[in-house]
Amino acid sequence: MIYENAHNSILRQLGFTLVELIVVIVVLGIVGSMGAVVVRDGMLGYLRGREMTSADWQGRLALERIARELRDIAPSSGGVDNIAAASCGSASFVFSDINAAPISYTQSANTLLRNGQPLADNVSGLRFYCLQSDGQTYTTTPAAVYYVTVSMVIATTNTSATYRTTVKPGSF
Repeated sequence: MIYENAHNSILRQLGFTLVELIVVIVVLGIVGSMGAVVVRDGMLGYLRGREMTSADWQGRLALERIARELRDIAPSSGGVDNIAAASCGSASFVFSDINAAPISYTQSANTLLRNGQPLADNVSGLRFYCLQSDGQTYTTTPAAVYYVTVSMVIATTNTSATYRTTVKPGSF
């Protein structure tokens, strides 16, 4: 009899009760859901950072290309201006370079276009300003242009950045 009671007592202690199993499952569920929230927030932070880095890279690259090409605006000759009259102070800029190739920069929706081809995305603002030789007075007369300032706003869902540069074309 003593042997049987000891044997039954050992057998009862080897397993888990239903209540113990349910408590363990609930605790594991809570810990798992907290871990999922941490992983999700980390992934969202990574994706936001990647989006901002991509937009920043595109903005800087586009501005550098625009500046490089503005340095090569052909000089006015024989009364012919190589900057379109409506370009100064607008969101588009049309000019001819030193090789007489026409170049245009425009914004269509949120895309910056160069000669109709996409150059950068997420562009929410684009403006070209023409300045006279004092570097402070704005002009809309192509023959009076001495500097060209480009201002571009790149915006993502979380942030925006403004890029700006002023260029003196080499032929002016």
